[in-house]
Amino acid sequence: MIKGCDASILLDNTATIVSEKEAFGNNNSARGYDVVDNIKKEVENACPGVVSCADILTIAAEESVRLSGGPLWNVSLGRRDSLIANRTLANEVLPSPRETFDRLEKLFRDQNLDTTDLVALSGT
Repeated sequence: MIKGCDASILLDNTATIVSEKEAFGNNNSARGYDVVDNIKKEVENACPGVVSCADILTIAAEESVRLSGGPLWNVSLGRRDSLIANRTLANEVLPSPRETFDRLEKLFRDQNLDTTDLVALSGT
């Protein structure tokens, strides 16, 4: 909903980046950063500079759905990691865990997604 599947949520605050990790929709909601960091470290040891964090997140999402008994799908690889984050945009368009259904519906509709997408992506 921000700029695509570029793993920008993984970027930490720096002198030039204000992280999306603490955006309203992510703060106290998104977690597991240490797991991704550990996976990335192991992947980098095996094949440095080849696999992006964005691809790791995509593979992890597919695998978690598969392991929980959900459907399988082919995961295309080749995403590039973002070099920037946009907390302002994240605060505007990312749904908070406390959103009303009407607000969630609007946020998803604004992204050309429907109620089925909302339910599937909400994970509940």
